[in-house]
Amino acid sequence: MDRAGFDAMTTGRLRDSATARGVPGVGDMDREQLIAVLSGSDDAMTRSEEQLVVGTELWETGRARLRKFVVTEDVQITVQVRREGIRLEREPIEEGDRQPVPDPDVFGPAEVFAGRDGGVVFEITLHEERPVVTTEIVPVERVRLTKIVETDDQVVCGEIRKERIEAELPGEAPKPLS
Repeated sequence: MDRAGFDAMTTGRLRDSATARGVPGVGDMDREQLIAVLSGSDDAMTRSEEQLVVGTELWETGRARLRKFVVTEDVQITVQVRREGIRLEREPIEEGDRQPVPDPDVFGPAEVFAGRDGGVVFEITLHEERPVVTTEIVPVERVRLTKIVETDDQVVCGEIRKERIEAELPGEAPKPLS
């Protein structure tokens, strides 16, 4: 575009065009300076230099796992149990407290004594407790792996940022959690 084309543009459009071409300090230039820069009429020279571009790569450094398995162990628990027993108690009636029984039929009819048990039977039922063992499943602990990301400011020396997994490092035998 020639000088006449730039003269027809607004100042805002001239600034946008100069910014798009990478002209530094566009915000501080007046209209005439913008036209001079865009039309190439000034005898300026642009100096460029390379810059170091630093990036990072993500590398796998290991894997962590939680593995659940079942083990069996013997457990001993002491439990208190009760058992009913029998004690025969005999209480003699003192000589002065003995009175004749007023009912002559106190022993009952003869057919009661003629049975296999030999008469009136007084019976008590005995009980005992016995341990009953069952199992129930109850949650006792929640275990999870969480990544911890540490970010460090470093002088560029070819090093990269690494993630560390703290639960289980590669090369080590798995350790049971308790």
